[in-house]
Amino acid sequence: MNGCNLYAPAVALIALALLAGVATAAEHRVTNATVDQVYSTVLADRILWSDNRTGDYDVYLYNLTGESERALSPPETDQFAAALPAGMGMSGDRIVWEDNRSGNRDIYLYDLAAGEERQITNGSGYEVNPAIAGDWIVWQDDRNGNWDIYLYDLATGQENRITDNESAQMTPAVTESMVVWNDYRNGNWDIYAWTPDEGAPSAPSAPSPPSAPGPGLTPTSPGVPGVPGVPGVPGATTRPTAATPTATPTATATPTPEATVTMPPDDLTETLTPTRTLPPRTFPPVTFVTLEPTQTPFLL
Repeated sequence: MNGCNLYAPAVALIALALLAGVATAAEHRVTNATVDQVYSTVLADRILWSDNRTGDYDVYLYNLTGESERALSPPETDQFAAALPAGMGMSGDRIVWEDNRSGNRDIYLYDLAAGEERQITNGSGYEVNPAIAGDWIVWQDDRNGNWDIYLYDLATGQENRITDNESAQMTPAVTESMVVWNDYRNGNWDIYAWTPDEGAPSAPSAPSPPSAPGPGLTPTSPGVPGVPGVPGVPGATTRPTAATPTATPTATATPTPEATVTMPPDDLTETLTPTRTLPPRTFPPVTFVTLEPTQTPFLL
């Protein structure tokens, strides 16, 4: 009996606590510029995004605890796809982004604790879509004529090529012990994974895809704007047009996945053609009848 008497008040207290939490919850506007702020990500009390207030996209950081904002990347060049690491501790102070200041996309690292910026890649091709966790930085790279996944270990200072398939491998994600990505080697997008103990992707190998996937296998979303030879990846977003670089890439090899992906046009105009022609409508002739009076008019 005593247990039952204590159960009801406990439930009531939990309900009141939940209601109080809902009542005190509120949204908070972080940016208020009249231009675009996009690609936000968050870790603990830090919010990171790409900001177009200077006319190009730069990396900005906002600290909720101190309600302070600052730019991390230099102006007059575009920086995209900022990402905070999945790990905490010392790795929580490391930020990576793709940077267009050299005329082609490179990967940069910013250490918040040291206040220092560091260039991770400096090749002539494109290095895009970075991610970081702990000491591992991963990205997609077209230096070999197609998109591959690369990893840089901050602890050892060594760069490793994760994939060597001739098809496209794109949009990697990483933890401190595993790398995953989207892979087009089978003629459609699959998920592959790699761990250092395996030394190879965990998904089974497959024959090279046909020259073009069937209609049901054609990705319908865009790839990386401004970067040639990129098939669309499901779930990929299109960056604002202001962020598209105007410089001509210096890479001599154009990434061309073996499976050619045909993208639909951006604007589809439908022309409607009548399928049935109606004959002209005809009416019977009209006959006028004159009525003559049958009685003589009566005069008063």
